[in-house]
Amino acid sequence: MDKTKRFKPLTYGTSGLRGKTDAMTDLECYINTKGFIRFLRERCELDYAHKDLALGGDLRSSTPRIMSALTQAIEDSQCKVLFCGNVPTPALAYYAMCHDVPSIMVTGSHIPDDRNGIKFTKKTGEILKSDENDILRNVAFAREEEYARPQHESLFNDKGMFKENHLLPDTGVETEVRNMYIHRYLDIFKEKPLLGKKIVLYQHSAVGRDLMLVILEGLGANVIPLGRSSTFIAVDTEKITNDTMLFLENTARRHKPFAIVSTDGDSDRPLLADENGQFVPGDKLGALVSLFLSPDFVAIPISANDAVVSSLEQKGIEVKQTRIGSPYVIEAMNNKLKDCPDSKVVGWESNGGFLLGSNWTIYDNFLRALPTRDAILPIISLLLLAVKENEAISNLVTIKLPKRHTLADIIDNKTPGCETYTEEMGKTIIKMLSPENIHIYQVNFTEDGVRIEEGESDPGTVNNLTGIRKKLQRCFTKERGFTEIVSINFLDGIRIVFSNNDVVHLRPSGNAPEFRLYATADTREKVKEIVQKRNELISCIIRKTTE
Repeated sequence: MDKTKRFKPLTYGTSGLRGKTDAMTDLECYINTKGFIRFLRERCELDYAHKDLALGGDLRSSTPRIMSALTQAIEDSQCKVLFCGNVPTPALAYYAMCHDVPSIMVTGSHIPDDRNGIKFTKKTGEILKSDENDILRNVAFAREEEYARPQHESLFNDKGMFKENHLLPDTGVETEVRNMYIHRYLDIFKEKPLLGKKIVLYQHSAVGRDLMLVILEGLGANVIPLGRSSTFIAVDTEKITNDTMLFLENTARRHKPFAIVSTDGDSDRPLLADENGQFVPGDKLGALVSLFLSPDFVAIPISANDAVVSSLEQKGIEVKQTRIGSPYVIEAMNNKLKDCPDSKVVGWESNGGFLLGSNWTIYDNFLRALPTRDAILPIISLLLLAVKENEAISNLVTIKLPKRHTLADIIDNKTPGCETYTEEMGKTIIKMLSPENIHIYQVNFTEDGVRIEEGESDPGTVNNLTGIRKKLQRCFTKERGFTEIVSINFLDGIRIVFSNNDVVHLRPSGNAPEFRLYATADTREKVKEIVQKRNELISCIIRKTTE
């Protein structure tokens, strides 16, 4: 191809590659897949005798084209495609792990249809952050190899798209993938434990919508499917829109269900609302699931509801807080299992995606570990916990968990007044508000002075941390409803705790022009109030950090 032509490389976010669909050219997807396969061979996860890779995708409009580019890359690497069609991410991962093969999922998860992504999984599970440098090194080699081809030998034109159309293979194993995932749950919960329970299933464009219907009906539920869509609808279970909240409440009034359930686009993040249509946030959902499963160890990100953490610890469950993203949660679970192989280990994210780190026994039946985000297990577990306790979902949340609330939302380059916001701007903001000493993760401000956890408290560091606090305090003012800042955590983004126990966590996306604000407070009204001020607060932070 034209050696002067270069395309912007795709980048990794918290879990996999993401980008706008026009940046995810056939060439870029092809190169990254060939690089991943080189990485697998380097790690002895693939050889020329064992060369199968499972491939699946979600229902967004760009997915078939991207899957065709990945298919070509797999075949050109002398490997065989096990084409699984349109299946949930956890179903693909489960099939691949059971067959001891790597897998690749084409999905943008919860993001809009004008974006997409690629999620790579090793035979043992998701790629970790510690794998990324080795993958990128191999991608760079694949890139130079492809760029060196003469134009007449290249499969791609100067726009990075295939010169000729490439068809997808037959979906030879799609039925097997779906059946394995369905029976993963129906073989555990055999006695129809949801018999007679009315469950509304919001289907929209979730790739697992039909599987979820089969599973819930197989458990005995009376399922009412609603809202099936032929066009892609982005559902973010960490950022429930006002329209979705209104839909859930209206649906509850109309159908009077036991619960309303759904998932995001690739069906690895659950959405569950109680009988009144009130959404149960993912961190609270995970805590309730832990009451059903009774683990020894839980890994959850730093953005989780602080009351959830304390309630788990009070029940004798060891809690490890991590950076945000399933690779960090998985790493923490793996580390625990290395130290204590017999531990019952789980993890979850604030989006509700639940990871089963170790094998489990439920109702005397064996459930294999699935250390990747899953939506089905947490939904079933909470429903069965409510049945077991003979409580409505709303009462279960109130009785079992502290009255502490979380909410999150974003600004992006479509937010009025923030059209100039970029990914790099978000990273710059966090850098300006982070300590010069990168090893400092937590600082507390007391009457006795600045107290640093796991770090030296020299005068320069104290001045640096005090300056960061002053910058933040100039935006989080009394007039805006905030009290004095008493601590800041820098593990992943900037997590600010105020003297009245309100919490604000600021974190930019790693590969999209989005800046997320998480709020935690004692009332639902307070978290809504904080989140509604996100444009004003983040605009102020941008100004103050650049003064």
